[in-house]
Amino acid sequence: MNRRPKKLGPRVTVSVTSGDFDTLNMLANKDDVSVSWVVRRAIDEYLRRHLQPARPAQSSASEKQPTAL
Repeated sequence: MNRRPKKLGPRVTVSVTSGDFDTLNMLANKDDVSVSWVVRRAIDEYLRRHLQPARPAQSSASEKQPTAL
């Protein structure tokens, strides 16, 4: 059964170096997720670290849990 992901919010366009893009692809392939998923996860972790008191942790039981970045 192919489950569609829930609709996400606004889009953000980001330019990265070719080396960073290659690394993102490697991490995504290793964990069988998309580059977009890796970037969303990295943003989420960054925001949790910097806004810990103001933003409670949110996770979904249906989210994939790949290895750490």
